Amino acid sequence: MKKKLYIGCALTNIPVDKRKILLEMIVKIKKELSNHFEILEFLGVDDLGTDRPFSPREIYNFDIKECLMKTDYFLAICDYPALGLGYEIATAVEKRGIPVLALAHKDSKVSRCIVGIDHPNFHFMYYDSVEDIIEKTFKTLTN
Repeated sequence: MKKKLYIGCALTNIPVDKRKILLEMIVKIKKELSNHFEILEFLGVDDLGTDRPFSPREIYNFDIKECLMKTDYFLAICDYPALGLGYEIATAVEKRGIPVLALAHKDSKVSRCIVGIDHPNFHFMYYDSVEDIIEKTFKTLTN
């Protein structure tokens, strides 16, 4: 049985010109990692353009209660600042104590609070490419 992996990233405040690139990268990551993990899906990607977007409560209930509280591992893509992602990291680290890998592109500026987390199950690293993300995920979360 595959272990569950939840992947989180900034969504709400990503610059419009960067959103499509980030989401395409997340799709590639999920595809590669799905061979080894059961990937849990977050809400809130394409619903804003519909006649019934998810409510903030629905997003919280699904992403936190249905995904983060049931996953074995959390991969946080920290390329852009996000309060929701920070909340997810804190929940995974402080409440659940599950292994968390937080990654940011080598050119990203990441909060010192995130980089400074010293919990034994938390790992922060910079990456260069999607392949680098895949390699670091396997090396960090499957050992």
